[in-house]
Amino acid sequence: MIIRQETPADYGEVYELVKAAFATSTNEGEWDYLNEVRKKDTFIPELSLVAENDDGKLVGQIVLYKMEITSPNGSYTELLLSPISVHPEYFCRGIARAMMREGFRTARELGYCAVFLCGDPNFYHRFGFKPTYEFEIYHIVDKTKKAEWCMALELTAGALTGKNGTINIE
Repeated sequence: MIIRQETPADYGEVYELVKAAFATSTNEGEWDYLNEVRKKDTFIPELSLVAENDDGKLVGQIVLYKMEITSPNGSYTELLLSPISVHPEYFCRGIARAMMREGFRTARELGYCAVFLCGDPNFYHRFGFKPTYEFEIYHIVDKTKKAEWCMALELTAGALTGKNGTINIE
């Protein structure tokens, strides 16, 4: 398996891959959402990756793009991971882990220090993600300030120290 940057020629196959990956999810429309992400000025082509098996079939995709932390100390640009997909026939083979590892390595090279996401804590905690409230960062719609599903991972230790504030993940 190789992990490489997604190209426009991959878009059709990636669309079907994401659709298959989210077929049983309550997150309907992730496949269309990805098409919208690519059109935004926050999109970073180097952080839109695909996993390709030995036969050339795309079996996974991940995209990280720019997002803002709004803090009393200012505004900070970090990354949002959304979506990450693995074709159901390739679940539990370490593909998501490998894509995250490569995406995070590239993100660090590009100067980013943290990644945010909304997702299943039972899945993402094993990769080091923690609820954002542990960093005193809250989703703008989270009135309880205890949303377990809103998570962050520091790519650089201490990267979120002093950046307490709010995020608005669509």
